[in-house]
Amino acid sequence: MGSWRWTRILAAILAGAVLLLAAIGGFVSLTMNQMQGNITALDVSEQIGSPTASAPAVVDEAGSYEPFTVLLMGSDTRQGKENRGYGKANEIGGERSDTTILLHVSADRSHAVAVSIPRDTLITLPTCKRDGKQVGGYQGRFNEAIELAGPGCTLKAVQEMTGLPIEHFMVVDFGGFKRIVDSIGGVEICVAEDVNDSQSGLRLTKGTHVVKGEEALAFVRARKTLGDGSDTSRIRRQQAFLSSTIRQVLSSDTLLNPVKLVNVLNAATESLTADPFLADLQNLQDLALSMRQLKPKDITFTTMPWYPSGDGATVLQNKKRAKALWQAIADDTAWPPKGESDQPVLRVEPNTIRVDVLNGTSTKGLAKKVAKQLRKEGYRVMEVGNTKTPAAQTTVIYDPDWDNSAKTLIYATTAEAKSEPGHGQRMTLVIGDDFTAVQPVKISDQLKDKTANLNTADESFCAA
Repeated sequence: MGSWRWTRILAAILAGAVLLLAAIGGFVSLTMNQMQGNITALDVSEQIGSPTASAPAVVDEAGSYEPFTVLLMGSDTRQGKENRGYGKANEIGGERSDTTILLHVSADRSHAVAVSIPRDTLITLPTCKRDGKQVGGYQGRFNEAIELAGPGCTLKAVQEMTGLPIEHFMVVDFGGFKRIVDSIGGVEICVAEDVNDSQSGLRLTKGTHVVKGEEALAFVRARKTLGDGSDTSRIRRQQAFLSSTIRQVLSSDTLLNPVKLVNVLNAATESLTADPFLADLQNLQDLALSMRQLKPKDITFTTMPWYPSGDGATVLQNKKRAKALWQAIADDTAWPPKGESDQPVLRVEPNTIRVDVLNGTSTKGLAKKVAKQLRKEGYRVMEVGNTKTPAAQTTVIYDPDWDNSAKTLIYATTAEAKSEPGHGQRMTLVIGDDFTAVQPVKISDQLKDKTANLNTADESFCAA
Protein backbone atom coordinates (compact mmCIF):
# COMPACT_ATOMS: atom_id res chain seq x y z
CA MET A 1 0.00 0.00 0.00
CA GLY A 2 1.41 3.41 -0.92
CA SER A 3 2.48 6.04 1.59
CA TRP A 4 -0.25 8.35 2.84
CA ARG A 5 0.17 11.57 4.67
CA TRP A 6 -2.65 13.48 6.23
CA THR A 7 -3.27 17.11 7.00
CA ARG A 8 -6.07 18.87 8.59
CA ILE A 9 -9.19 19.45 6.88
CA LEU A 10 -10.34 19.92 3.38
CA ALA A 11 -13.08 17.70 4.62
CA ALA A 12 -16.21 19.75 4.49
CA ILE A 13 -15.06 21.13 1.17
CA LEU A 14 -15.71 17.64 -0.11
CA ALA A 15 -19.02 17.62 1.74
CA GLY A 16 -19.82 20.92 0.05
CA ALA A 17 -18.93 19.44 -3.33
CA VAL A 18 -21.23 16.49 -2.65
CA LEU A 19 -24.02 18.85 -1.62
CA LEU A 20 -23.38 20.90 -4.74
CA LEU A 21 -24.16 17.90 -6.93
CA ALA A 22 -27.64 17.83 -5.43
CA ALA A 23 -28.48 21.30 -6.62
CA ILE A 24 -27.80 20.80 -10.29
CA GLY A 25 -29.91 17.72 -10.99
CA GLY A 26 -29.91 16.62 -14.59
CA PHE A 27 -27.02 18.90 -15.50
CA VAL A 28 -24.69 16.54 -13.68
CA SER A 29 -25.61 13.61 -15.90
CA LEU A 30 -24.15 15.44 -18.91
CA THR A 31 -20.70 15.35 -17.35
CA MET A 32 -20.95 12.06 -15.45
CA ASN A 33 -18.94 10.03 -17.96
CA GLN A 34 -16.19 12.64 -18.01
CA MET A 35 -15.89 12.71 -14.23
CA GLN A 36 -16.33 9.00 -13.47
CA GLY A 37 -12.68 8.29 -14.19
CA ASN A 38 -11.51 11.12 -11.94
CA ILE A 39 -12.17 9.37 -8.63
CA THR A 40 -9.75 6.75 -7.32
CA ALA A 41 -11.45 3.79 -5.59
CA LEU A 42 -9.75 2.17 -2.60
CA ASP A 43 -11.18 -0.94 -0.95
CA VAL A 44 -10.25 -1.08 2.75
CA SER A 45 -12.62 -3.91 3.68
CA GLU A 46 -9.65 -6.05 4.72
CA GLN A 47 -8.84 -3.52 7.43
CA ILE A 48 -12.31 -2.83 8.80
CA GLY A 49 -13.80 -6.29 8.28
CA SER A 50 -16.85 -5.20 6.26
CA PRO A 51 -17.48 -5.15 2.49
CA THR A 52 -17.41 -1.44 1.62
CA ALA A 53 -17.60 -2.34 -2.07
CA SER A 54 -21.14 -3.63 -1.56
CA ALA A 55 -22.32 -0.87 0.77
CA PRO A 56 -26.10 -0.45 1.05
CA ALA A 57 -27.90 1.84 -1.36
CA VAL A 58 -28.85 5.36 -0.33
CA VAL A 59 -32.53 4.42 -0.51
CA ASP A 60 -33.91 1.32 1.21
CA GLU A 61 -36.59 -1.08 -0.07
CA ALA A 62 -39.41 1.10 1.28
CA GLY A 63 -38.13 4.08 -0.68
CA SER A 64 -36.91 5.92 2.43
CA TYR A 65 -33.44 7.41 2.80
CA GLU A 66 -30.95 5.87 5.18
CA PRO A 67 -28.64 7.74 7.57
CA PHE A 68 -25.25 8.31 5.98
CA THR A 69 -21.91 8.55 7.78
CA VAL A 70 -18.58 9.18 6.06
CA LEU A 71 -15.03 9.82 7.27
CA LEU A 72 -13.46 12.82 5.51
CA MET A 73 -9.67 13.04 5.37
CA GLY A 74 -7.02 15.27 3.81
CA SER A 75 -3.81 13.88 2.37
CA ASP A 76 -0.58 15.89 2.59
CA THR A 77 1.31 13.60 0.24
CA ARG A 78 4.40 15.23 -1.25
CA GLN A 79 4.06 13.19 -4.43
CA GLY A 80 3.11 15.22 -7.53
CA LYS A 81 4.14 18.70 -8.60
CA GLU A 82 1.09 20.39 -7.03
CA ASN A 83 2.11 19.05 -3.61
CA ARG A 84 5.73 20.17 -3.65
CA GLY A 85 6.93 22.75 -1.20
CA TYR A 86 5.45 20.99 1.83
CA GLY A 87 8.37 18.68 2.63
CA LYS A 88 10.24 15.99 0.74
CA ALA A 89 8.38 13.23 -1.02
CA ASN A 90 10.57 10.63 0.69
CA GLU A 91 10.62 12.39 4.05
CA ILE A 92 10.64 9.93 6.96
CA GLY A 93 8.62 10.28 10.16
CA GLY A 94 5.99 12.71 8.93
CA GLU A 95 3.33 10.35 7.67
CA ARG A 96 0.59 11.31 10.07
CA SER A 97 -3.11 12.12 10.00
CA ASP A 98 -3.31 15.71 11.18
CA THR A 99 -7.10 15.93 11.29
CA THR A 100 -10.08 13.82 10.39
CA ILE A 101 -13.75 14.80 10.22
CA LEU A 102 -16.66 12.44 10.75
CA LEU A 103 -19.72 13.64 8.79
CA HIS A 104 -23.17 12.23 9.58
CA VAL A 105 -26.28 13.09 7.52
CA SER A 106 -29.66 12.18 9.00
CA ALA A 107 -32.07 9.79 7.30
CA ASP A 108 -34.69 12.52 6.86
CA ARG A 109 -31.95 14.82 5.45
CA SER A 110 -32.98 17.58 7.86
CA HIS A 111 -29.59 17.96 9.54
CA ALA A 112 -25.93 16.95 9.45
CA VAL A 113 -23.09 17.05 11.97
CA ALA A 114 -19.36 17.23 11.18
CA VAL A 115 -17.08 16.18 14.05
CA SER A 116 -13.37 17.07 14.03
CA ILE A 117 -11.10 14.57 15.78
CA PRO A 118 -7.90 16.13 17.23
CA ARG A 119 -4.81 14.55 15.71
CA ASP A 120 -2.97 14.43 19.04
CA THR A 121 -5.60 12.30 20.79
CA LEU A 122 -3.95 9.44 22.70
CA ILE A 123 -5.61 6.12 21.84
CA THR A 124 -4.85 2.43 21.68
CA LEU A 125 -4.01 2.18 18.01
CA PRO A 126 -6.08 -0.47 16.21
CA THR A 127 -4.60 -3.76 15.05
CA CYS A 128 -4.34 -3.41 11.27
CA LYS A 129 -2.88 -5.39 8.39
CA ARG A 130 0.16 -4.19 6.43
CA ASP A 131 1.98 -6.37 3.92
CA GLY A 132 0.23 -9.42 5.35
CA LYS A 133 1.37 -8.71 8.91
CA GLN A 134 -0.50 -7.42 11.99
CA VAL A 135 0.62 -3.99 13.19
CA GLY A 136 -0.56 -1.63 15.92
CA GLY A 137 -2.29 -2.54 19.16
CA TYR A 138 -0.24 -0.18 21.35
CA GLN A 139 -0.81 3.33 22.71
CA GLY A 140 -0.05 6.20 20.38
CA ARG A 141 -1.48 9.34 18.83
CA PHE A 142 -4.54 9.10 16.63
CA ASN A 143 -2.62 10.53 13.67
CA GLU A 144 -0.26 7.54 13.68
CA ALA A 145 -2.96 5.16 12.44
CA ILE A 146 -2.49 6.22 8.82
CA GLU A 147 1.23 5.52 9.04
CA LEU A 148 0.50 2.02 10.25
CA ALA A 149 -1.63 0.85 7.35
CA GLY A 150 -3.28 3.63 5.32
CA PRO A 151 -6.75 5.19 5.47
CA GLY A 152 -8.43 1.89 6.37
CA CYS A 153 -6.50 1.86 9.63
CA THR A 154 -7.66 5.41 10.40
CA LEU A 155 -11.22 4.33 9.64
CA LYS A 156 -10.84 1.40 12.04
CA ALA A 157 -9.42 3.72 14.73
CA VAL A 158 -12.49 5.95 14.48
CA GLN A 159 -14.78 2.92 14.63
CA GLU A 160 -13.13 1.81 17.86
CA MET A 161 -13.15 5.32 19.36
CA THR A 162 -16.81 5.97 18.62
CA GLY A 163 -18.41 2.54 18.52
CA LEU A 164 -20.01 3.50 15.20
CA PRO A 165 -20.06 1.17 12.16
CA ILE A 166 -18.42 3.59 9.69
CA GLU A 167 -17.74 2.18 6.23
CA HIS A 168 -17.34 5.18 3.91
CA PHE A 169 -14.46 7.61 3.47
CA MET A 170 -13.16 10.35 1.15
CA VAL A 171 -9.62 11.69 0.79
CA VAL A 172 -8.23 14.77 -0.98
CA ASP A 173 -4.62 16.04 -1.27
CA PHE A 174 -2.97 19.48 -1.18
CA GLY A 175 -3.27 20.02 -4.92
CA GLY A 176 -6.93 19.07 -4.90
CA PHE A 177 -7.62 21.42 -2.02
CA LYS A 178 -6.16 24.35 -3.92
CA ARG A 179 -8.02 23.46 -7.12
CA ILE A 180 -11.36 23.28 -5.33
CA VAL A 181 -10.85 26.62 -3.57
CA ASP A 182 -9.76 28.30 -6.79
CA SER A 183 -12.67 26.82 -8.75
CA ILE A 184 -15.21 28.57 -6.51
CA GLY A 185 -13.39 31.89 -6.74
CA GLY A 186 -11.75 31.75 -3.32
CA VAL A 187 -13.13 31.62 0.21
CA GLU A 188 -13.81 34.53 2.54
CA ILE A 189 -12.08 34.21 5.91
CA CYS A 190 -11.67 36.49 8.91
CA VAL A 191 -8.79 36.79 11.37
CA ALA A 192 -9.08 38.42 14.78
CA GLU A 193 -5.55 39.84 14.71
CA ASP A 194 -2.81 40.59 12.16
CA VAL A 195 -1.06 37.41 11.00
CA ASN A 196 2.61 37.10 10.06
CA ASP A 197 3.48 33.41 10.04
CA SER A 198 7.01 32.76 8.81
CA GLN A 199 6.57 28.99 8.61
CA SER A 200 3.59 29.01 6.24
CA GLY A 201 4.26 32.41 4.66
CA LEU A 202 0.78 33.59 5.66
CA ARG A 203 0.51 37.36 6.07
CA LEU A 204 -2.91 38.90 6.67
CA THR A 205 -4.16 42.06 8.29
CA LYS A 206 -6.90 41.90 10.92
CA GLY A 207 -10.34 41.50 9.35
CA THR A 208 -11.84 39.73 6.33
CA HIS A 209 -10.03 38.47 3.24
CA VAL A 210 -10.75 36.24 0.24
CA VAL A 211 -8.04 33.61 0.03
CA LYS A 212 -7.12 31.24 -2.80
CA GLY A 213 -4.53 28.60 -3.62
CA GLU A 214 -1.40 28.66 -1.48
CA GLU A 215 -2.78 31.36 0.81
CA ALA A 216 -5.92 29.32 1.54
CA LEU A 217 -3.82 26.24 2.24
CA ALA A 218 -1.57 28.23 4.57
CA PHE A 219 -4.61 29.54 6.46
CA VAL A 220 -5.90 26.04 7.27
CA ARG A 221 -2.43 24.63 8.02
CA ALA A 222 -0.64 27.45 9.90
CA ARG A 223 -0.33 26.74 13.59
CA LYS A 224 2.58 27.97 15.68
CA THR A 225 2.02 31.74 15.40
CA LEU A 226 -1.80 31.77 15.23
CA GLY A 227 -4.16 31.53 18.18
CA ASP A 228 -2.57 29.64 21.05
CA GLY A 229 -0.46 27.55 18.69
CA SER A 230 -2.35 24.36 19.46
CA ASP A 231 -3.85 21.78 17.13
CA THR A 232 -7.28 22.36 18.66
CA SER A 233 -7.01 26.10 17.97
CA ARG A 234 -6.27 25.32 14.33
CA ILE A 235 -9.34 23.05 14.18
CA ARG A 236 -11.50 26.03 15.08
CA ARG A 237 -9.96 28.09 12.29
CA GLN A 238 -10.60 25.31 9.81
CA GLN A 239 -14.21 25.01 10.90
CA ALA A 240 -14.65 28.71 10.14
CA PHE A 241 -13.04 28.15 6.72
CA LEU A 242 -15.28 25.19 5.92
CA SER A 243 -18.43 27.00 7.01
CA SER A 244 -17.54 29.82 4.64
CA THR A 245 -16.71 27.32 1.87
CA ILE A 246 -20.08 25.61 2.14
CA ARG A 247 -21.88 28.95 1.95
CA GLN A 248 -19.86 29.87 -1.12
CA VAL A 249 -20.41 26.52 -2.87
CA LEU A 250 -24.16 26.63 -2.21
CA SER A 251 -24.51 30.28 -3.20
CA SER A 252 -26.41 31.26 -6.34
CA ASP A 253 -23.16 32.68 -7.75
CA THR A 254 -21.86 29.13 -7.98
CA LEU A 255 -25.04 27.18 -8.58
CA LEU A 256 -26.29 29.36 -11.43
CA ASN A 257 -22.96 29.53 -13.25
CA PRO A 258 -22.58 26.41 -15.49
CA VAL A 259 -18.89 27.06 -16.21
CA LYS A 260 -18.08 27.42 -12.54
CA LEU A 261 -20.13 24.33 -11.72
CA VAL A 262 -18.18 22.21 -14.15
CA ASN A 263 -14.89 23.56 -12.77
CA VAL A 264 -15.94 22.83 -9.19
CA LEU A 265 -17.12 19.32 -10.01
CA ASN A 266 -13.99 18.51 -11.98
CA ALA A 267 -11.75 19.86 -9.22
CA ALA A 268 -13.64 17.93 -6.56
CA THR A 269 -13.74 14.61 -8.35
CA GLU A 270 -10.15 14.79 -9.62
CA SER A 271 -9.01 15.20 -6.05
CA LEU A 272 -10.85 12.24 -4.54
CA THR A 273 -9.84 8.85 -3.30
CA ALA A 274 -12.87 7.09 -1.85
CA ASP A 275 -14.34 3.75 -0.90
CA PRO A 276 -15.76 1.86 -3.90
CA PHE A 277 -19.34 2.94 -3.14
CA LEU A 278 -18.53 6.67 -3.14
CA ALA A 279 -16.08 6.31 -6.02
CA ASP A 280 -19.10 5.50 -8.21
CA LEU A 281 -20.45 8.82 -9.47
CA GLN A 282 -23.97 7.46 -9.83
CA ASN A 283 -24.00 6.60 -6.12
CA LEU A 284 -22.51 10.01 -5.37
CA GLN A 285 -25.18 11.74 -7.44
CA ASP A 286 -27.99 9.75 -5.80
CA LEU A 287 -26.63 10.68 -2.39
CA ALA A 288 -26.35 14.34 -3.37
CA LEU A 289 -29.86 14.49 -4.78
CA SER A 290 -31.20 13.11 -1.52
CA MET A 291 -29.54 16.03 0.28
CA ARG A 292 -30.82 18.83 -1.93
CA GLN A 293 -32.89 20.49 0.83
CA LEU A 294 -30.02 20.63 3.32
CA LYS A 295 -28.98 24.24 4.03
CA PRO A 296 -25.88 25.68 5.77
CA LYS A 297 -27.91 26.33 8.92
CA ASP A 298 -28.67 22.61 9.07
CA ILE A 299 -24.96 21.61 9.17
CA THR A 300 -23.33 21.65 12.61
CA PHE A 301 -19.55 21.70 13.08
CA THR A 302 -18.16 20.48 16.37
CA THR A 303 -15.06 18.86 17.86
CA MET A 304 -14.82 15.59 19.71
CA PRO A 305 -14.86 16.51 23.44
CA TRP A 306 -11.37 16.20 24.90
CA TYR A 307 -9.21 17.12 27.88
CA PRO A 308 -5.42 17.56 28.28
CA SER A 309 -3.53 14.36 29.00
CA GLY A 310 -1.09 16.19 31.27
CA ASP A 311 2.02 15.90 29.11
CA GLY A 312 1.54 19.31 27.48
CA ALA A 313 1.37 17.81 24.00
CA THR A 314 -1.50 15.33 23.73
CA VAL A 315 -5.18 15.12 24.66
CA LEU A 316 -7.57 12.36 25.67
CA GLN A 317 -11.12 11.80 24.50
CA ASN A 318 -13.62 12.99 27.11
CA LYS A 319 -15.59 9.77 26.88
CA LYS A 320 -18.31 10.94 29.25
CA ARG A 321 -19.12 14.00 27.15
CA ALA A 322 -18.45 12.29 23.82
CA LYS A 323 -20.81 9.41 24.63
CA ALA A 324 -23.87 11.60 24.07
CA LEU A 325 -22.52 12.81 20.72
CA TRP A 326 -21.73 9.31 19.42
CA GLN A 327 -25.12 8.09 20.66
CA ALA A 328 -26.90 10.91 18.82
CA ILE A 329 -25.19 9.80 15.60
CA ALA A 330 -26.02 6.16 16.29
CA ASP A 331 -29.67 7.05 17.00
CA ASP A 332 -29.76 9.48 14.05
CA THR A 333 -30.95 12.37 16.21
CA ALA A 334 -29.98 16.03 15.93
CA TRP A 335 -26.86 17.46 17.53
CA PRO A 336 -26.96 19.38 19.72
CA PRO A 337 -30.26 17.99 21.03
CA LYS A 338 -33.02 20.41 20.14
CA GLY A 339 -35.32 19.48 23.00
CA GLU A 340 -38.97 20.40 23.18
CA SER A 341 -38.48 23.92 21.82
CA ASP A 342 -36.89 22.71 18.58
CA GLN A 343 -34.59 25.71 19.01
CA PRO A 344 -31.59 26.19 16.70
CA VAL A 345 -28.06 26.41 18.07
CA LEU A 346 -27.83 29.73 19.94
CA ARG A 347 -24.60 30.88 21.56
CA VAL A 348 -25.11 34.54 22.59
CA GLU A 349 -26.89 35.42 25.81
CA PRO A 350 -29.59 38.14 25.60
CA ASN A 351 -27.82 40.33 28.18
CA THR A 352 -25.01 41.03 25.68
CA ILE A 353 -27.34 42.13 22.86
CA ARG A 354 -28.16 45.82 22.26
CA VAL A 355 -31.28 46.56 20.28
CA ASP A 356 -33.38 49.52 19.11
CA VAL A 357 -37.12 48.79 18.93
CA LEU A 358 -39.28 50.42 16.24
CA ASN A 359 -43.04 50.02 15.87
CA GLY A 360 -44.05 49.39 12.28
CA THR A 361 -47.73 48.77 13.04
CA SER A 362 -50.73 50.99 13.70
CA THR A 363 -50.98 49.75 17.30
CA LYS A 364 -49.97 52.63 19.55
CA GLY A 365 -47.49 51.91 22.30
CA LEU A 366 -46.50 48.51 20.89
CA ALA A 367 -42.79 49.38 20.77
CA LYS A 368 -42.79 50.17 24.50
CA LYS A 369 -44.65 46.93 25.23
CA VAL A 370 -42.16 44.87 23.24
CA ALA A 371 -39.23 46.75 24.78
CA LYS A 372 -40.54 45.77 28.23
CA GLN A 373 -40.71 42.10 27.17
CA LEU A 374 -37.19 42.25 25.81
CA ARG A 375 -35.79 43.83 28.98
CA LYS A 376 -37.51 41.14 31.03
CA GLU A 377 -35.60 38.52 29.03
CA GLY A 378 -32.33 40.39 29.58
CA TYR A 379 -31.87 42.30 26.30
CA ARG A 380 -30.33 45.76 26.46
CA VAL A 381 -32.94 47.99 24.81
CA MET A 382 -31.47 51.32 23.71
CA GLU A 383 -33.99 53.41 21.75
CA VAL A 384 -37.75 52.99 21.29
CA GLY A 385 -39.75 54.64 18.51
CA ASN A 386 -41.80 54.26 15.32
CA THR A 387 -40.96 53.54 11.69
CA LYS A 388 -41.80 56.02 8.94
CA THR A 389 -43.49 53.35 6.85
CA PRO A 390 -45.74 50.42 7.85
CA ALA A 391 -44.16 46.99 8.25
CA ALA A 392 -46.04 43.79 7.56
CA GLN A 393 -43.26 41.50 8.79
CA THR A 394 -41.25 41.70 11.97
CA THR A 395 -37.60 42.12 10.99
CA VAL A 396 -34.22 42.18 12.72
CA ILE A 397 -31.73 44.43 10.94
CA TYR A 398 -28.15 43.60 11.89
CA ASP A 399 -24.50 43.87 10.88
CA PRO A 400 -23.16 40.50 9.61
CA ASP A 401 -20.22 40.88 12.00
CA TRP A 402 -22.74 40.19 14.80
CA ASP A 403 -24.67 37.39 13.12
CA ASN A 404 -24.45 35.07 16.13
CA SER A 405 -26.08 37.71 18.32
CA ALA A 406 -28.68 38.30 15.65
CA LYS A 407 -29.64 34.62 15.64
CA THR A 408 -30.66 34.88 19.29
CA LEU A 409 -32.83 37.96 18.71
CA ILE A 410 -34.32 36.57 15.47
CA TYR A 411 -35.37 33.38 17.20
CA ALA A 412 -36.76 35.20 20.23
CA THR A 413 -38.96 37.48 18.12
CA THR A 414 -39.76 35.03 15.28
CA ALA A 415 -38.49 37.73 12.93
CA GLU A 416 -37.18 37.90 9.39
CA ALA A 417 -33.45 38.55 9.06
CA LYS A 418 -32.01 41.52 7.17
CA SER A 419 -28.23 41.78 7.00
CA GLU A 420 -26.79 45.28 6.52
CA PRO A 421 -22.98 45.66 6.54
CA GLY A 422 -21.93 48.66 8.59
CA HIS A 423 -25.10 48.65 10.71
CA GLY A 424 -22.94 48.39 13.82
CA GLN A 425 -23.20 46.35 16.99
CA ARG A 426 -26.66 47.66 17.86
CA MET A 427 -29.46 45.84 16.10
CA THR A 428 -32.83 47.17 15.06
CA LEU A 429 -36.04 45.28 15.70
CA VAL A 430 -38.83 46.47 13.43
CA ILE A 431 -42.18 45.22 14.77
CA GLY A 432 -44.54 44.11 12.02
CA ASP A 433 -48.21 43.15 11.93
CA ASP A 434 -47.23 39.48 12.37
CA PHE A 435 -45.56 40.00 15.77
CA THR A 436 -46.88 37.90 18.65
CA ALA A 437 -44.51 37.92 21.65
CA VAL A 438 -40.89 37.64 22.76
CA GLN A 439 -40.08 34.01 23.51
CA PRO A 440 -37.34 32.90 25.91
CA VAL A 441 -34.14 31.37 24.55
CA LYS A 442 -31.80 28.77 25.98
CA ILE A 443 -28.10 28.77 25.19
CA SER A 444 -27.10 25.21 24.31
CA ASP A 445 -25.55 23.22 27.15
CA GLN A 446 -23.06 21.82 24.64
CA LEU A 447 -21.61 25.31 24.19
CA LYS A 448 -20.48 25.26 27.80
CA ASP A 449 -17.92 22.63 26.79
CA LYS A 450 -15.31 24.91 25.25
CA THR A 451 -13.47 21.96 23.68
CA ALA A 452 -16.48 21.16 21.48
CA ASN A 453 -16.37 24.37 19.39
CA LEU A 454 -19.97 24.23 18.23
CA ASN A 455 -21.19 26.27 15.27
CA THR A 456 -23.48 25.89 12.25
CA ALA A 457 -22.33 26.47 8.68
CA ASP A 458 -24.43 29.61 8.28
CA GLU A 459 -22.35 31.39 10.93
CA SER A 460 -19.37 33.52 10.07
CA PHE A 461 -16.80 34.40 12.71
CA CYS A 462 -13.24 35.62 13.07
CA ALA A 463 -10.86 32.84 13.99
CA ALA A 464 -7.81 33.34 16.15
